[in-house]
Amino acid sequence: MKKAKKTSSILSNLLIKLAIVLMILLTGSYAKVRWDFSKNKKYSLSQVSRDAVSKLQDNMVVKLYSSKDLPAEMVALDRYVKDLLEEYKQAGKGKFHYEFISGPTPEELKNKARQYGIGVMYFRIFENDKTTTKEVIYGLVFEYQGNFESMNVLPKMQNQLEYAMTLKIQKITRYTLPDISAFVDTLYTLMPKQKYESELYSNYNVHFTNLVEPPAKTPVMIVHSGYDSLSVTQLYNLDQFLMQGGKLVVLADKIFSDSETVMEIHSNLFDFLENNGIKISSDIAMDIFCDSRQMGVDTNISFPIYPVLRGTQHPITRNMSNIIIYMGNGIIFKRKPGLKFQTILATSSRSAYLEGPDYQLDSRLFFNPDPDVFTNPPIPLGAIVEGRMESYFKGKPQSQYPDFVSAVQDGKIVIFGDRELYIDPDKPIYENRYQLILNAVDWLLERNDMINIRSRHLQDSILDIAYYMHKNNLLWGDPAKRERRIKTEIKIIATLLPSLILIAVGGIISLNRKRAKEVIK
Repeated sequence: MKKAKKTSSILSNLLIKLAIVLMILLTGSYAKVRWDFSKNKKYSLSQVSRDAVSKLQDNMVVKLYSSKDLPAEMVALDRYVKDLLEEYKQAGKGKFHYEFISGPTPEELKNKARQYGIGVMYFRIFENDKTTTKEVIYGLVFEYQGNFESMNVLPKMQNQLEYAMTLKIQKITRYTLPDISAFVDTLYTLMPKQKYESELYSNYNVHFTNLVEPPAKTPVMIVHSGYDSLSVTQLYNLDQFLMQGGKLVVLADKIFSDSETVMEIHSNLFDFLENNGIKISSDIAMDIFCDSRQMGVDTNISFPIYPVLRGTQHPITRNMSNIIIYMGNGIIFKRKPGLKFQTILATSSRSAYLEGPDYQLDSRLFFNPDPDVFTNPPIPLGAIVEGRMESYFKGKPQSQYPDFVSAVQDGKIVIFGDRELYIDPDKPIYENRYQLILNAVDWLLERNDMINIRSRHLQDSILDIAYYMHKNNLLWGDPAKRERRIKTEIKIIATLLPSLILIAVGGIISLNRKRAKEVIK
């Protein structure tokens, strides 16, 4: 009798629990409630994305052009795209809509997609007992007030998808973008910078200035420095932009190279920076973790003057790796009362200096970098200086101008020791380094949500060999041999660990049962 009651009680409890689970699932299906426990909330729409669609002044329609039979590599991505579209719709207050277009025939779908610049992807699939090539269309078209923006959606794009979509929404609507200023000179116009400018215009309303006239009163200015000194008028306008509460992102180094010789640059911009607590070293920062180039079939040449850096825990550089610096100069803090200095980007603890003015690099370092050369501690190549700053023109004739401001209490400068941080690198692995500049601007604008969604896809897996080596400050020695050894160790651990865990769990369960039997006896 007691056994029957006990069984009935267990069944009742089980049914009650099942009923609660079903009610939660049912309520969630109607309320569209989602919980995101992932790191950085990567599966939840960020506030900056919500703002972009909640402020729509007119209806926006997003069309997903998709082949009917997607390959396995695209299934998870397809589900994520549709989830994101639904989240944008919920945040859009009735003005964000989406449609799925998949036909009627593959050829007609291809023609429609091609009109909007959506290309064809090719996949190798196994079908009907043979390997064939499959054409796949998959892309988004954003339509708003008679204009459109399109984007191809590629495999393994989940982590960067929200950022890419929000950029398209911001670009096509424009009014959601913050205003910033940008100082450019002749050098900037000559450099290849397609990716940088594309994202710059998609993130901000940019007011370019040559500083001959006072710049627009925006909260932030990017200073793309060049070779030459600024005129007194230009330097005064830059100084007063800072004194009147504007924040600066400065790209500056002291080196000029024409591929044959290296020379030091002398510019009054460095005097201006030093007045605000920032000194740019004239020596070139080197790192044993650096770029390498293949010469011939089996020869790799190292370029220690092109260090490859990893970010810190600061939001501007967090999650970022493969940040190549082309002959950058270290940043030194000139201590002044009321100023704080924080390093946000640096070389590794295996660093060295190529000293000027001769800049003679031992050719042996190209072929077999000697670890004994790289004994310097990390060299700052990115930093923040903030606090009370005094005008560079204080006590000078310009201080008599009617609107002159002599000091600012909460000045902020983000400085990078590479003047050409914005240029398109010649290797795809380094193509995201310019995003440091955008992150710095957004940090000064307090748009941390935009930094988070921009940097999600940049984080390396903890299982990545290069990540492991760099994080633990290990030297490669023979790279191939070292990598094979690490992979072998990981395979052995991955093979044995589950079995050991099962044996341990089984032993604990067996021991508990044995103790229970002894208690019953």
